[in-house]
Amino acid sequence: MALEIVWTRRAQTGYARVIEYLETHFTEKEIRDFVRQSHEFFELLGKYTEMLAGTKK
Repeated sequence: MALEIVWTRRAQTGYARVIEYLETHFTEKEIRDFVRQSHEFFELLGKYTEMLAGTKK
């Protein structure tokens, strides 16, 4: 079962600022690729939450 990723207002603002930066320094294709890869990452993270877990010693 996948978990829902909930974005805080701060996270949404930060992501929007990243996109704004990309718009001034990169091509449309690069921006689309970044957005697509971001969405794919968050979908995977929702399914496999242990991806970001630290290793236990």
